[in-house]
Amino acid sequence: MRKKKLKEVAKVSREKFSNPTSDALTVSYALQCFELSKSPVEFCNENALHLKTMEEMSKLRKQLLHLVFNQSGNCGQDFSWTHGTLEDVEHSWRISSSKNILLQNEEELLCRAICAGWADRVAKRIRPKARSLKEDGKINAVRYQACMVKEDVFLHRRSSVASSAPEFLVYSELLQTKRPYLHGATCVKSDWLVEHARALCTFSRYLKTSKSYYDCQTDQVLYWVIPIFGPHNWELPLHSLPFSSDDGHRVAVFACALLEGRVLPCLRYVQEFMAAPPSTILKPEESGQRRVGKLLSKLKTRSIDSCAMLKKAWDDDSRALHSEILNWFQKGFHNKFEELWLKMLAEVHLEPQERFPKKVKEKRKK
Repeated sequence: MRKKKLKEVAKVSREKFSNPTSDALTVSYALQCFELSKSPVEFCNENALHLKTMEEMSKLRKQLLHLVFNQSGNCGQDFSWTHGTLEDVEHSWRISSSKNILLQNEEELLCRAICAGWADRVAKRIRPKARSLKEDGKINAVRYQACMVKEDVFLHRRSSVASSAPEFLVYSELLQTKRPYLHGATCVKSDWLVEHARALCTFSRYLKTSKSYYDCQTDQVLYWVIPIFGPHNWELPLHSLPFSSDDGHRVAVFACALLEGRVLPCLRYVQEFMAAPPSTILKPEESGQRRVGKLLSKLKTRSIDSCAMLKKAWDDDSRALHSEILNWFQKGFHNKFEELWLKMLAEVHLEPQERFPKKVKEKRKK
C-alpha cells in the first residue's frame, strides 16, 4: 500500500511539472519550484522527489550560471552574454509561476539550444513492421530510430513528450533495461536540424521544379533543396538556401520581386499601370523582350541582386535603373513616375521590419 501510494504521488507530481515539449524543461520547472519552496524537505516529500538529487541540481545550476558570466568576456562577441547581469537572471528565475515559467518564444529558444547541444542524439519516429510487433509483444511505448544507433529505441510512456510523440526529438541518453529507452527527450522541428546540425546534413541539387524566391527579411534570393540527415539518410522537408555562386537566375528572381513590390512596397500599388506582368522576366520565351533584356543587363552589370546592393547603387547614382524601370510602365503613367521614384529612393534606406512590418509579425508568430 505504501509503494502504491508513492507511485500515485509520483504520477501526480509528474503531471504537475510536466512540459509536453521537453523532459529537460519539465525537470527545469521542478527545480525552480524546489528552489522557491519554503521547506525543500517537505517539498520533496510531497512530490516524491529525492532531496539530495534536487540539492545537487540546484548547486549545478548556480555553478553553470556563474561560469557563463565569468567566461562571457573571453568567448568573443558571438558568445558574450548581453541580456542583463547575473542578479537579473536570478531575479527572473525566482519569479514563481502557477504552471510554466516560459513564454512561447522563450520555450522555443531553449528547445533550439537543446537541439544544438544534442545534435548527434536525434531520433525519428518510425512505424514498426508487423514481424517486429509479433516479436516484441505488447510494448506501451513509441518506437524511434536513433541517429547513431542501429537498433530501434523506445520513448518511455512516463516521458513528458510521450503524449505528443513528435516525429523528431533529441535525447540526453539511452537507458538499457529489457529494451533501450530514450531518456531526457525534447521535441525538435525538422528545420532546426538543418539550422543547428548542418554538419550532419547533405543537400540535393537545386530543385528546378520548385520556384526560387526573394526573402525580404534576409535580403537574399533563395532556392529549394531536399536535406538528407544523418547516417540513416532521413529525408527532411524542403529547405531553402541562398544562391552561393554568381547566377543569372538569381538576378532575374530579384528583378521580378523588385517590380512586384516585394523589395520596395511602393511598387505593389502601381501594378495596374505596368505594361507587362513582372513574372514575364522569369519566362525563357519572354527573354527576348527589350524591357526584360535591358533591366537584367543593367542589374547584372552592377551586380544588383539584393536591396543592399540596390541601395549602394542608388547612393552612388540616384538615377541608376531609372530608364530601365520606367520602360515597365505604360506611357500614361510616365508623368507620375517621378513621384514613385522618390518613394523608391526613400524606401530603399528602410530596414526590412520598417518596409514590411506585417511580415515580421507573421514570422514571429510562426
